Amino acid sequence: MTIKWLLAAAVGLAAAATTAVLAWLVSPVAPGVSAAVFGFIALPFGATLGWILFVAPATADQAYASDESVESHWATAASSGTATDLVTVLGLTLAVVSIARVDPPATVLLTGLLLAAFASFTTRYALARRRALSE
Repeated sequence: MTIKWLLAAAVGLAAAATTAVLAWLVSPVAPGVSAAVFGFIALPFGATLGWILFVAPATADQAYASDESVESHWATAASSGTATDLVTVLGLTLAVVSIARVDPPATVLLTGLLLAAFASFTTRYALARRRALSE
């Protein structure tokens, strides 16, 4: 169990360091302050991600309704996770755009959002399918 907690802490530190480096690279004014602030703010979220990946107990299989197929359950789980991913992508994009003080075209932003949604849903559906079929 100690190894899992160390891995979770490592993910948290890696996420904070990555965020700090990105903030330092894109900040036009006071990159050191931006790196420190964003790295400090990203640390709890990175640690939470590490906890979810390594420490959280495996969830039990959910019972399916009689009229629900396994595939529809995978699609529902994938789409609900995609909503969370899109909120995260939107927040990170807003942070980068505001720090870098750039004004990208709306078409580019919306296309990127759609691509992120497609990639998230496809990945989550494939993972749910793989997990279910490997058991």
